[in-house]
Parts: sequence; structure tokens; C-alpha cells
Amino acid sequence: MTHSQNTPPEKILTAARRLFFQQGFEEVSTDLLAKEASVSKTTLYKYFPSMIAVLRAVVEAEVNVFEHGLPPQVLTREDFETTLVRYGENLLHFLNQSDIIQFAQLMFEEARFNPDIATVFYAAAYGRTLQDLSKLIQQGIEKGFLRSALTADELAEQLLGMWEGFCFIRAQLGLTQKPFEYPQEWSQKCVQTLLNGHACLQQPLSPHG
Repeated sequence: MTHSQNTPPEKILTAARRLFFQQGFEEVSTDLLAKEASVSKTTLYKYFPSMIAVLRAVVEAEVNVFEHGLPPQVLTREDFETTLVRYGENLLHFLNQSDIIQFAQLMFEEARFNPDIATVFYAAAYGRTLQDLSKLIQQGIEKGFLRSALTADELAEQLLGMWEGFCFIRAQLGLTQKPFEYPQEWSQKCVQTLLNGHACLQQPLSPHG
């Protein structure tokens, strides 16, 4: 996440990211965050009504990092496949970062005991990623680039599952420091598997066939 650090919200989010990634969410108080960001608590609450709101903003900003530059619309099947591959490649490069792995470890541990953290973290990270990827896949369905009895949401879950596999789990368990050795190649293989598996599937026949 890149910030100019000129405005109070930017200073707050930059400080929050640093603290959350190092210590986890529950260890960061409003006093500590305000001090780290060099703002008053009044200023902090002016822009973010709660620490949960700060967490949501930090996680959403991280998603913006790997989605940056992706076209909102695809016109051809080649564009569709290329955009899917780039999305996956960006995501896997993002997940290869040691601070992202550490942050995920901290968040999953804290989320086990705090439903609010679990809900916000899932919605801002996984939910947002699933939603955006689903929108892209829906374009492919509408333009006839792939056919499937599955919904766009279900296909997005399949693709995300293939991309991450067990690699990111191994990284969170400390079994590897770099979960994805070849992000571009792996993303492409997963996208081709999805497209080849559904490109020629026909929609189920109606009862009147």
C-alpha cells in the first residue's frame, strides 16, 4: 500500500498497516495508533468511527494493490483469458510477500476468538476478491467465452481455490517462505484448466428439452 502520508487518513492507514502487520489487530489501541500516526484521537475518530473500520480500510487497500491496473471490461476471449491470468499472477505475487503471510497468520489466529474480526477480515479480503473475480467471470459467461452449469460465484471460488491450493496454507504454517515459485505460469495453468473444463459445457436442458 502506497500513501503520500500528507493527509490525516493516509497517515492513519499507513501507521495502522505497519502496526497491524507487526503486532496483529487486537494489540493496537487507539492511543497507540494515534501516536504512531502523529494525529489526535479526535482526528482518528473523525475519519474512522472504530478500530474495526480502520482494519477494514487497511485490508481493502491491500486488495486494491493487486487489482490495480486490471481492465474493468473485456472485449475478446483473449482479453478475458489474459485478464484472468494477470489477476491470478498479481494475487500470487501479493501472497508471496513475507509481511502478507505474517499478517494472515496474525489475523486468522485473532479471528478464531473474535467474530467481528473474522467477519470484517473475510469480507474485506476474501469476500471482496471473490466478488471482483466473479464480476470478471460473469462477463466471460455473458459474452459466451465459457459455458457452465455453475454460477460465476462458484467458478470464481473454483479458480481461487486452484490458485492458492495448499501453497498458502504451507506458508502460514511456516513450512515454506515463498508459497508460489512461478506465479505467472501457475496462474496460467489454473485459468486454462478452468476454461478448458467449462468452455464446451452446455447449459442443462430445460424439462421440455
